[in-house]
Amino acid sequence: MQNTSISVHSYETAQQATREAGKIITKILREQHNRPVLLLSSGGSTLDILEQVTFPEKKEMITLSVLDERLSQDSLVNNFSRLVTLPFFHSFVVSGGKSIDTRMRSGDSVFSLSNRFETALRRWKRDYPQGIILITQGIGTDGHTAGIMPFPENPELFKTLFDDPKRWVVGYDAGIKNPYPLRVTVTITFLREMVDCSIVFIAGENKASLLKNFLQHQEKTCDAPLYILKEMCKVVIVTNIR
Repeated sequence: MQNTSISVHSYETAQQATREAGKIITKILREQHNRPVLLLSSGGSTLDILEQVTFPEKKEMITLSVLDERLSQDSLVNNFSRLVTLPFFHSFVVSGGKSIDTRMRSGDSVFSLSNRFETALRRWKRDYPQGIILITQGIGTDGHTAGIMPFPENPELFKTLFDDPKRWVVGYDAGIKNPYPLRVTVTITFLREMVDCSIVFIAGENKASLLKNFLQHQEKTCDAPLYILKEMCKVVIVTNIR
């Protein structure tokens, strides 16, 4: 299914693109007028976008978490641990903002953490059926997005892991596909069916051909998971690629 709601916003530098992505999220949050919002952020440099967001005064209507997680107790590796250290996070919580904590607990496996995260997401949607889900996504040079790695060699495994209609979150071992193999991530199903709007941050000339191919062609998600963007509700691509 081709998405007719993909827009591309190009800027001169990655820093400017980051600021503008923050402004877009700020605008979306202000437009909700007390409607609950679940804001999920990808890790890596995409987390920096949150520092550019001006949150509304009534932060109790907003729940923050991450889009995917790395199973690690290292605060420099675990995505939620990095989110907690961002300068705005303390004041966000003190002012009434909520969060879904995906930090690794003692004895956790990718399966226990994925089940806990899925339970939390479903509870949020049950408590706020009219709420919106807003996310940020990054894109890897291999075409991965969130924690969803490409599996061109095994399309059936890809479908089992990421496109199960009953699962919003999956835990798995990516092996040599990524420096952080033990992953917990939202699924293709979640991205396609539950996300109202995604702000996609793509920076660096090493991703220029990837973006060009995405805009001009169609590939299977098992080959390049970023193509799930063409099946999502609304996508805003913010980039420094021209």
